[in-house]
Amino acid sequence: MNQDIKNELISLKEKISLHDKLYHHDDQPLISDYEYDQICSRYDELINLYPDLGFEVRDNVGFKPSEKFKKVKHKKPMLSLNNGFSNQHIEDFINRIKKFLNINNEEIEFICEPKIDGLSISLIYEKGNLTSAITRGDGEFGELVTNNILTIRDIPKKITKGPDFVEIRGEIFMFKDDFLTLNKYRDKNNFKIFANPRNATAGSVRQKDPKITAERKLNFFAYTLGEISQDFKIIDQYNLLLLLSNWGFKTPKHIKIINNLNQIKDYYKYMINIRDNLNYEIDGLVYKVNSFNLQDRLGYMSRAPRWAIAHKLPSKGVETILNDINLQVGRTGAITPVGRVKKVNIGGVFVSNVTLHNEDEIKRKDIRIGDTVIIERAGDVIPQITGVVMEKRSKSNISYKISEFCPSCGSPTFKPKNEAVRRCLNSVNCKAQLIEKLIHFCSKSAFNIDGLGEKQIKLFYKLNLIKNFSDIFQLEKNKNIINSLEGFGKVSTNNLINSIDKSREISFDKFLYSLGIRRIGESNAKLLAEHYKDFENLKSQFLKAANKNTNSYDNLVNIDQIGESIAEDLINFFKNKEILDDIELLLTHIKIESYFKKKINSLFTDRKVVITGSFKDLSRDEAKEKLNLMGAQVVSQVSNNTDFIIVGDKPGKKLKSAQEKGIKIINEIEFVSIIKNL
Repeated sequence: MNQDIKNELISLKEKISLHDKLYHHDDQPLISDYEYDQICSRYDELINLYPDLGFEVRDNVGFKPSEKFKKVKHKKPMLSLNNGFSNQHIEDFINRIKKFLNINNEEIEFICEPKIDGLSISLIYEKGNLTSAITRGDGEFGELVTNNILTIRDIPKKITKGPDFVEIRGEIFMFKDDFLTLNKYRDKNNFKIFANPRNATAGSVRQKDPKITAERKLNFFAYTLGEISQDFKIIDQYNLLLLLSNWGFKTPKHIKIINNLNQIKDYYKYMINIRDNLNYEIDGLVYKVNSFNLQDRLGYMSRAPRWAIAHKLPSKGVETILNDINLQVGRTGAITPVGRVKKVNIGGVFVSNVTLHNEDEIKRKDIRIGDTVIIERAGDVIPQITGVVMEKRSKSNISYKISEFCPSCGSPTFKPKNEAVRRCLNSVNCKAQLIEKLIHFCSKSAFNIDGLGEKQIKLFYKLNLIKNFSDIFQLEKNKNIINSLEGFGKVSTNNLINSIDKSREISFDKFLYSLGIRRIGESNAKLLAEHYKDFENLKSQFLKAANKNTNSYDNLVNIDQIGESIAEDLINFFKNKEILDDIELLLTHIKIESYFKKKINSLFTDRKVVITGSFKDLSRDEAKEKLNLMGAQVVSQVSNNTDFIIVGDKPGKKLKSAQEKGIKIINEIEFVSIIKNL
């Protein structure tokens, strides 16, 4: 049971990391806010139910800054907010605050604000002048985008009667009307359409050319302060908003002071009713303890203040007709149903495709071809069907049954009992899988071959120029054929060949990721690279690990966050002779750099270390990073080969197991002392 939970947590963690990058860094989300929130909620629920599995509490905010702009550290971290999805969640939030403050029957004053769906920004004013503007980034470091922000009319370039140094924080956003106008222009001129106003805003702020930012009609609401050079005699959030307004900033509309849960419910209903009439998107409401004195007492958790919560709003939907259901095959053989619907406008984007997730979801919602369906509107790139309008269903619409054969190669498919995804079992010769693997292999996080994207790979595959990984590095033999293709010429062909040549050297972790092994994302690839150091050693150990009664197998499943299910995927991949033959051929064209990470000689060098419990002075990720730097192998389970166990609060069963085995136990204070001495 615990292994299943662990595997689910690993999968959820990788999904959260991927979608954080797509949303905050690339401005290209692939799932709705609702779906993302559900993934995060499930992760949070599981780590609370199973703290002994050693997964850290989510403390990420946003994603690391873009490489296009200078990275700047915030003077105070720009944190996120915890989410509530129901009145019960909000009631629990209020009760937690009362318990923390030891207040029973007294009422607490809250300020309610709409949560603008935009891009968070920090504005630095020195002696009244706007000197820099920084995006949230990952909460600790953001992108310096001052020149672009100076083009936004809503943002004062100078404030009077302010302190010598003040940091104003708020949200940049785009009015709905301006967003629709921008998308119409882009559609007319064959530019990529923005998914929603938030993405249009983020893309506009992150332009290298400020002139482009200036052309986009961006707006700004201020709502809080960051760092400040002197104490202000402001008692609460409401009076701060008045001050910001006096300084020339626009502040959110529809602010309300309330004292209890019933008033919050009334405010929520009111905002739901006027939501469509607002000329900007909101994705929730924010409830804050109004008093700054109480805020100071309540303080912060790892990634969010204890005194505030975001109450998410339900998604809205529009009706359309489901014309067909197509099945798509991914690189790991996963078969995903995609709905083809009658084109409909959702939030300024014309949508004709919707995700259907998997066959269980189709069955649960009883979705049938020909049905009138409701598709989710707010913020979706690939919207989802939220329900069927049963009263409009025709008697001729029959239940949909997914084929048990692959739509690409015709091979049998298989759906394990405990999994939602059906997969094609022909991992070697399925055309759809091969193409997706090639696309993944060339992607930015893998070999990063510029000019060899989805379109080119599909064309080259069709022309038999690329059938496997090694063919990519022999494309120069077919230069004359490529030169003659539409869209190519001598210059673009030479650029492609040069890009391929530049990618012939690759780090070990990126190489592992490029192979497209199921459940081996960037983080797991790095874990494996750190453990095995080079490819030949990894391959040798994996082949031995096919026998579960070997040290090779025990070492594999005991790597931190690698469990039995992932181990099985890895072993099956490297047992396949055709795959190994292709890799061996590939190795004649490339060079894999052995994994190297600078280490500090210490007590932990080349020792196996288990971490358990929660720490006060550093996060689990930071503890792992410190141990890695000190040359340790961080493993997930206590065994006879474990050298040390680092113990925090509420350590669980691992401590007992370590005591029984006589393993050296180090508490947090001792561990921090060791770090400081180094």
